Amino acid sequence: MFFSNQTKYFLLLLFYLFELTIGGAHQRRLLQYLFKENSYDPMERPVFNDTATLTVTMNLALQQIIDFEEKSEIIVISGWLVLTWHDYSLQWKPEDYGGIQSIRVHSSNVWTPDIYLYNSADDNFEGTMKTNLVVQHNGTILENDRFVERFIYFSTFSDEQNCTLKFGPWSYDDSGVNLTIDSDQGQLDAYVKNAEWDLLSFLAVREAVVYECCPTVYPFALFTIRIRRRTLYYVVNIVVPCVLISFMTVLGFLLPPDSGEKLTLQITILLSIVMFSLLISGFIPASSTALPIIVMYFVTVLCMCSMSVVATVLVLGFHHRNAKNHTMPRWISVYINEYLAWLLWMNRPGHDLTWRAIRRRHARTLDREDSTSNAYKCLPTPLLAESSKSLLANVTCLNDTSYSNACSTLPTTVMNHVVSRQHSSKCKNPNHHHDPNDVLLPRDMRVFRAEMRTIITELQFLTEHVKQGEEEDNISEDWKFSAMVIDRLCLVLFSLMTTIFSYVTLFSAPNFFKLR
Repeated sequence: MFFSNQTKYFLLLLFYLFELTIGGAHQRRLLQYLFKENSYDPMERPVFNDTATLTVTMNLALQQIIDFEEKSEIIVISGWLVLTWHDYSLQWKPEDYGGIQSIRVHSSNVWTPDIYLYNSADDNFEGTMKTNLVVQHNGTILENDRFVERFIYFSTFSDEQNCTLKFGPWSYDDSGVNLTIDSDQGQLDAYVKNAEWDLLSFLAVREAVVYECCPTVYPFALFTIRIRRRTLYYVVNIVVPCVLISFMTVLGFLLPPDSGEKLTLQITILLSIVMFSLLISGFIPASSTALPIIVMYFVTVLCMCSMSVVATVLVLGFHHRNAKNHTMPRWISVYINEYLAWLLWMNRPGHDLTWRAIRRRHARTLDREDSTSNAYKCLPTPLLAESSKSLLANVTCLNDTSYSNACSTLPTTVMNHVVSRQHSSKCKNPNHHHDPNDVLLPRDMRVFRAEMRTIITELQFLTEHVKQGEEEDNISEDWKFSAMVIDRLCLVLFSLMTTIFSYVTLFSAPNFFKLR
C-alpha cells in the first residue's frame, strides 16, 4: 500500500512535468512559426498590399508633472505612450498552440511605427524606453509599457501655461501610417498631483499638415496639458511684500520736510521695488509676445515709486524757497495756497480758507493791489499818548510839516530826554533838510528839531527793516504752505493710484484667489 501511494505521486509528478514541457514547447513552436517559418522581417511594414495604409491608434497616459522650468519654457513629465496597430503576419490559432492567446516579444523583433515627439527638448530626441510588446492571436499589437516615468519628455511651450505635445510618424505620411487617437482626452488614471501646479485638462486631437518640402499629408496627434499655478507660495513671498512696500510710498508724504528723511525713504522704497523686479525676472520667460500680470504690476509700482521721488523733490524745493531767492508767482498763491488748499480741506492759522472768503478776496484782487502802494502812508496826525498804534507805526506817519505839532504833544519826560541829548550830541545829519523857519526859532528848539529828525529817520529805517523782514517771513511761510498743499495732494493721489492699480492688476488675475 505504501509503495502504491508513492507510485501514484510519482506518476502525478511526471504528468505535471510533462504538461509543463508540453506548454513550453507550444510557445517555442509558436515563436518558431511566427518569426522563422513565416520569414518575418521587422523592417517590413505589416500590410497585405503595399499601397494600403496601416492605422496606428495612440493615446498618452500622464503620470506626473515633474518640473516646470519657466525661464526656458520647458516642462518635464512622466507617463506612458500607448500604441495599437494590426500586424497580419503575427496571427495564429490558439487551439493549435496549446490555447496561447497572446505572447510578449521585444520591440526590436517586431515592426514598430516611428512615432516621435516633435517638440522634444531632449538631447537624444528619442526619450522613450523600448519594452516588450503584447501580441494578440489576431495580430493586434499593443505597446503600452513604454514608460515615460523612466524617461523624460522635454517640451517647449508658450507663456499661457499650456503645454502641447506633438506626436507623429517621422518618416511615414498618411499613405503609409494613418495616426489616429482613441479618445479626445488623455489618460489620467495613474496621475499624481503636483505640489506647485494644478492640472486643469488633458486634451487630445488628431490633425494633419502638408509641409512645403513634401506634397503629401503628415498626420500627428496633439496632447495639450493645461496647468494652473498654485499661487499661495508666490502671494505670501512676493506679492504681499511688494504690495506693502508700494503702500509705504504713501507714508513718505506724511513725513515733514524738515525731518531730512523724506527723500531717503522714497529712494529706499524705489530700490526695494527694483530688487523685487530683479527677483521676478530670474524665472520669468524672456518673451516679448505677452507679459505676465505680475510683471505688469511690478512695472506699475516701479513707475509710481519713480513719480513719488519726483514729487518729493518738488515738495522739498518749494519748502526751502524764500523771498531772497525766489519770487512767488500769483497763480501759486491763489490757486495752490487758496483754491487747492480749500479743496483738500486744509487749515492755515490766521487765514480764512473758506470758499466764500476766497471768492471775496479774489474779487477784490485789483483793489488790494491798488491799496498795497498806499498801505504805509498815513495822514499827518500827531503822535498821541493815548493812540492805539505802536511807536513804529506812528513814525512812518510823520513828515516835516507835522513833526513840530507831534513834538509839542510829547510827554515831558521824552522832551527832557531829547533836550539832555542835544547838549551831548556833536553830530549833525548830513542829509538833513534845513527848514527856513528854523532861523526864527530859538537855538535850543532848532537843536531839538534836528535831533527829532535824526531819531525819526533812524526809526523809519528800523521800521522798514522790520517790515521787510516780516514780509520775507510771510513769503517764506507761503512757500512752505505751498509745499504742504502739494504734499497733501500727492498723498491723496498716490493713495488712490496705489489702491486702484493694486486692485485692478492683482484682482484681474483669474486665479488670484485660488491659493490652494
